[in-house]
Amino acid sequence: MKDRWVTRAWRMFCASALVAVVCAASTGVATARAAAPSLTAPPPTYSTTIRDGRAAARALLDQTGAASLSLALVSNGRVVWRQGFGYADTATKARPGANTMYGVASVSKMLATVATMKLVDEGLVNLDEPFADYVPSFTMLSPGSRDVTVRMLLDHASGFPGSSYGDANTGVYYPGYLQEVLDTLAQSRLKYTPGVMSVYCNDGFTLIEALVPAVTGKSYAEFVQDEILTPLGMTHSAYPLEPFADGTYAKAYDGDIALPREVVNALAAGGLYSTPTDLGRLATMLANGGVYRGTRILSAASVAAMGTDQTLRSFKPAPYDEFNFGLGWDSVSQPGLKAVGVRGWSKCGDSDDYSAEVVVAPKAKLVAVVTCVHPLYSGDCETLCERMLLHALVDQGRLRHMPARIAAVAPPAKTATKAQLSRMEGYWAESGMVCRVRAATGHPQSLTLSYLDSGHWTPWYKGLRLRTDDRFHPQGSPESFRTVAAASRRYMVDCIVGGYGHHRDDLMFAQKLRPGAPLSAAWQARVGRSWLAVNLRPDSDVFAVSDMSGGPLLTVDVVPHLGGYATVTTGSYGQQIVDPGESDTVGLMFLQIPSFGSENLNDAVVEERGGEEWIRFGDGLYRPQDGVPELAAGPTTVHFGAEGYAEWLSLPVAGQATVGAGSAWRLYDADMAVVDGGTTFPATVDAAAGSSLVLFGPANSSTSVTFTAASPAPGARVTHAAPKYFTFPLRWPQALRRLVHADSGHMQPLSVAA
Repeated sequence: MKDRWVTRAWRMFCASALVAVVCAASTGVATARAAAPSLTAPPPTYSTTIRDGRAAARALLDQTGAASLSLALVSNGRVVWRQGFGYADTATKARPGANTMYGVASVSKMLATVATMKLVDEGLVNLDEPFADYVPSFTMLSPGSRDVTVRMLLDHASGFPGSSYGDANTGVYYPGYLQEVLDTLAQSRLKYTPGVMSVYCNDGFTLIEALVPAVTGKSYAEFVQDEILTPLGMTHSAYPLEPFADGTYAKAYDGDIALPREVVNALAAGGLYSTPTDLGRLATMLANGGVYRGTRILSAASVAAMGTDQTLRSFKPAPYDEFNFGLGWDSVSQPGLKAVGVRGWSKCGDSDDYSAEVVVAPKAKLVAVVTCVHPLYSGDCETLCERMLLHALVDQGRLRHMPARIAAVAPPAKTATKAQLSRMEGYWAESGMVCRVRAATGHPQSLTLSYLDSGHWTPWYKGLRLRTDDRFHPQGSPESFRTVAAASRRYMVDCIVGGYGHHRDDLMFAQKLRPGAPLSAAWQARVGRSWLAVNLRPDSDVFAVSDMSGGPLLTVDVVPHLGGYATVTTGSYGQQIVDPGESDTVGLMFLQIPSFGSENLNDAVVEERGGEEWIRFGDGLYRPQDGVPELAAGPTTVHFGAEGYAEWLSLPVAGQATVGAGSAWRLYDADMAVVDGGTTFPATVDAAAGSSLVLFGPANSSTSVTFTAASPAPGARVTHAAPKYFTFPLRWPQALRRLVHADSGHMQPLSVAA
């Protein structure tokens, strides 16, 4: 998944981030194809594919410093190449072997889809019946939620807000996560009418965990094991319900420090651990029309349905092959293969620590799988898979040669009309980011695309000029931008060069913002203030991860020089724009951008609690930071209320606190970065001035905290600094592939000619 399951430390730019693509200086795309290989010819050895793939894999590790990756190439059901690179454990120098598991994040959705299609084959589920018919407890604030069908859960067309990230990642498996998702949806509304468009949605797949037991009586994990993993011989695939033995999985690292094993509680959406060879078995079954080594797992009709573009009749003004959603599949027309006339299916995944990619060429009976640890991401994995398959098609004789890469050049510039400039200029937004396009000072034909970061506009692309292809390009780049109008809205479309660098694809990047009225006095009073999470588990990433940008903090701000909107920024969802114009207590999500541009949106709902304004945002409930009590010298009794929410204390001066009892505690510095924590009591906490202490305990219980202040300088007092967090979303980068270098597949730094 963090598909929040969007990523720790950079953690990613965002599903629609823009970057200059550096390509080899060659032009055109090779379309020459050979005739199908002779039926009597010996099977290819794939020696060229393997040689090139080894060099590319090693280059990725060298360039990124990632600890390891593992891959497999499967041809006609036979693993022709499987290899691990780097170290699964840097301390022991253990190499990743054939049975070394990696978290595969959103690739887990393929098993959820296969599980659902098995239920369809057995007559237990109808794809086009409402999900609520099978799980009557499902409800939302929008009456239209009763129209959400099972199919819509699998093709991202449900209209759900997106992802419940709060307790999605915890230190140990949390079986209550599914119910939390259902509870969160019950307090949420739809962001669009079900079926109108497909926007990537993790929660839809999480609900498959409720569907399976409702019709089979088995838990989701048990059903997958019995009906998929065991029949396919996927003996090195598992959900993290229990600890894994050391050495059975590849470790992820923060620098040189090994991280604890990642646990994604959204099992169906992103929780599986697996190996490239195991995933190769699953993909081979699908490429074979539902049969694996003589055993039918799925009907041919179900496999065909999975491989059918589900977005053909939905709202999609700009075609985007990278995410022509099938059932489960991200794309049923993988663009790198489509560019050479070969049909391909693909599924990517990114979590906090791991990434993975599966690409299938079903007619050629070819499968490529790559799994890795960060800082490699799914974009890197897909580019490597694409490269492997292109070489394999050449080795098979299906392609005469590798395709030529698109040259790193822009067409000649031409003069833009006022109307063309006006359509580009203005304010734009997508999930997790607000942008502005304006003309450079003194150069009305040259546009600058900037993004909003901590209240300031940071230039992203400079020197965007209209070119002879009627698109705006930066100097020397084949990437370009244009706008389209649809459904009374205007969208910015980013034409990118993807994967191996031989194909272009259009991404609906952002929606244009219309200026609105000034904020009401109630909303204006919230601008610049901060709130703190109270309702999540203590081992949730929101509380526990040291480099989670923003952590448990929520802030409200405005878009400079644009009336009518507020921004809400959290560590889980990044910076989101809401429309507070209709209510003093609700900031409405409103973006409607297919594929990824409007994923993971939330309403900001203000609730009155004990004379304070609390904010509910997604699955998080936040209390005002400026209402947190200061911890005074001596003993203090802290009460945990009936709902069991965390209790916060502010430490304006340095000192030592002794906490008598509870279930956990966390200490944050003045910038709200976690610096310490524990689960044993009594606990001694050494705190710097300006720190914040959060305590967790059972509902309707109490604990004592005794504070001894250090000897401060006369008059010394520290207040909380303004949070310094990156404003992009921090979860699952599906579209990360679009940020890759066309040759190596590795993310490049932003570098754009002025």
